Amino acid sequence: MDFKEFFILIYRMMPFMIVSFLVISSLFSGELSGFLLLVGIMISSLITIGVSHMDFIKELWNPSGSPNGEMEKMVECSLLTINNSVLSYLPLSTHTIAFIFGYFIYAIVTNKLVVKNALFIAIITILVFIDMVYNFNSCAKEYVIIPLIIGVFSGVLWAVIIGKKNQMIPQEDGASKCSVTKGLYKCRIKRSGQVIAPI
Repeated sequence: MDFKEFFILIYRMMPFMIVSFLVISSLFSGELSGFLLLVGIMISSLITIGVSHMDFIKELWNPSGSPNGEMEKMVECSLLTINNSVLSYLPLSTHTIAFIFGYFIYAIVTNKLVVKNALFIAIITILVFIDMVYNFNSCAKEYVIIPLIIGVFSGVLWAVIIGKKNQMIPQEDGASKCSVTKGLYKCRIKRSGQVIAPI
């Protein structure tokens, strides 16, 4: 495996790494918001997978009706395969990053935290753009817009459904402090002015 293949592998795994980080970080803070985010992504992924198996999408990869068509190219562009058959004919990476984008943009805007999260918004926007360009050139062509739309709208819809109380909202909490005492890592975390994890 050369450097380019290694870089592409890391890139293709990035959506899974981002979701894993969000779930683990919410579990460490004693919240279910990360788990709820994962549930939303999985439900929305099923919609994308279902749409991807429609005939007009499958024609993109097998226009001649031959056994192979363009399938080998799509298999290379998707990490998730079952018996060497792709799980989704649309890029799930675009869907996942778009879902995270829609979810967090809605949470940030409705909680009036745009300025504090300007860097986060910029990074996630760049990730969506890079993923779209890559999948447009390598895999899905203009059909990349389908998982993008499904991801963004389902991310916003999921944030609305679970409500503000269960949303994962990126913000700096000045009341939360961590320290190392006698080799132990301890934190004091405050939510709504109350200590929920004392040192």
